[in-house]
Parts: sequence; C-alpha cells; structure tokens
Amino acid sequence: MLHSVVGRTGVREQLTLHKIGQYGPIIGLVGLYIVFSLLNDRFLTVQNQLNVLRQLSIIGIMAIGVTFTILCAEIDLSIAQVMEVTGLTIATLAVGARLFEGSAIPVPLAILVGLLFGAAFGTVSGYVTARFGVPSFMTTLAMLFLADGLGLIVSGNRPIIGLPESITAIGGSRVFGFPSIVVVFLSLLVVSQMILSYTKFGLYIYAIGGDRQSAERMGINVMRVRLGTLVISGVFAAIAGLVTLGRLGSAVPTMGAGLLLPPIAAVILGGANLFGGSGNMIGTLIGVLIFGVLQNGLNLVGVGPSGQLVAQGIVLLLAVLANVVGRD
Repeated sequence: MLHSVVGRTGVREQLTLHKIGQYGPIIGLVGLYIVFSLLNDRFLTVQNQLNVLRQLSIIGIMAIGVTFTILCAEIDLSIAQVMEVTGLTIATLAVGARLFEGSAIPVPLAILVGLLFGAAFGTVSGYVTARFGVPSFMTTLAMLFLADGLGLIVSGNRPIIGLPESITAIGGSRVFGFPSIVVVFLSLLVVSQMILSYTKFGLYIYAIGGDRQSAERMGINVMRVRLGTLVISGVFAAIAGLVTLGRLGSAVPTMGAGLLLPPIAAVILGGANLFGGSGNMIGTLIGVLIFGVLQNGLNLVGVGPSGQLVAQGIVLLLAVLANVVGRD
C-alpha cells in the first residue's frame, strides 16, 4: 500500500515537472504580457510591439541557426563573431573599402561572398567536430577567435559607411508597413520549421540529438548531419550580419558585441532540450519573444540596463532548471 502511494506521488511529481518544462515558456510569455500591460499603457500599442519585433530580429535569426545545432546535441559559440565578420566583409566588398580598397563588386555578389564566408566557418568547425570527435564547444570557440581577428583585418578596425541602399534596405526598410528585418526573421523561421518537420534532414537531426549511437545503427550519416547543422548556423549568422547593416546603416567592428549568449539562451528559454533531441522553431520564437518583451517592458517601467540583466539572468536560470528537472 505504501509503495503504491509513493509510486503514484512520484508519477504525479514527474508529470507536473514535465508539464512545467513543456508549457512553462508560453505561460511565462503570457505572464510577461499581462504584467507589463498593467504597468504601462504604452506596452501593448502596435508601434511598441513592432519595436519589440524589430529589436529582437537579429538575435532571432541567429537563434534559428543555433537551434539546429542544439537539437543535434551540438553548440555554436562563434555566431556573434561570424555575424560580425561576414557583415563587415559584405560592406567592404560592396563599397570597395579597407582591405578591398578600390575593388568594389556588385551588391548581390558581395552578399553571396558573405554568406559563403559564414558557411565556411561552419564547415571548418563542423568537419573538425564530426570527423575528429572534437567537442563543438571547442571548435566553435576557436572559430570565435578566428572570426574576431579576421573582422579587425577586413575592416581595419574602423566603421564602414556609405553602404548602397540595396544592402541597407534588406534590414532597414518596410514591407507593407512591417519592418523588413522582421519579415526576414519570420520568413526564415517558417522555412526552418518546415525543414525540421517535413524533411529527412530534420528527422535525422532529432534522431542524432536523441541518441547518436542508435542513429548510426539506423544507417544515418551522422557526420554529414552534424556538419550540416553547424554550416546552417554559420549561414544564419551571416544573414544576421547582412540585416544588421540595414539596422545600423553602417558596418561597425563591434556590432557583434554582446550577441553571443542571447540567441543560445533564447533557444533554451523556448524549451529546447539542452542535450539535444527535442525542441522546435516555435519554441525558439517564444524564447526570443521572452527576451525581447522582458527588455522592452522593463525599459518602459524605468528599469535600467543593470536591472534588466539581473532579470534576464533570473528568468534564464528558472528556464534551465525547468528544462533539466522536467526531463529527469
């Protein structure tokens, strides 16, 4: 009898923790909206919500890319520096400045080079990780330093100004009244979710993240998929660098500062398993929104940057706790 009661209690506790881990992000987001709506009447205005989306889009684009790697039980610590160096490369090539002085090329070609550059970083770190078994934590950390140094070389450690309108419009214009950077972010989110849901590649990512050895026994090319997720992360970081040029109106050598951890934290806030195998892009969107809404709402009620960091740290700690405990 006692064993039966204890067993039922344990099951009930596990179910409760599982539910918290599963529905916690959306409950937290709704709670933030309710609290800040009551504290400030400007919070729910259309203009402010567009501001929230515009402010979080760069982090969101990088978060989409790093979602692929986290689902595959990998990590990419180079995203902020890859975003920075690819943005600087696109800008310098398009205007023929600094390292490429007098060698301006057409804007579409400059963008293509930047995207390929981002893919190259992902390819190097992905190959070393998948082929030689080096943890992605270390390979992408090496890429972080490499990209940071190359960014300084490409830009001469100086801002790049005078960018063509065809570049700045991608992240700095409006489409049917919506900021173009938000359109890019949401479009990439939809496409990425479709890849995860309706392609073999997406299925393989979940399989490898859940149990790599079982995936190998099923005949999945684990090396190729692991490499592919890091390449995708590099490409999305490059896209973030491109839209950042329109957001800022120029290319700045420090434009990646402070952007490493928020995208990764947003994925975890959205409920993705820290150890791979579960999660989706809708969860990533929720996690990004939690970050954006929290920062925006605290700004409106007069909380300074230090207080915002404290609040973000507390929220992330609670999210990680629910993430881990809810799956034990």
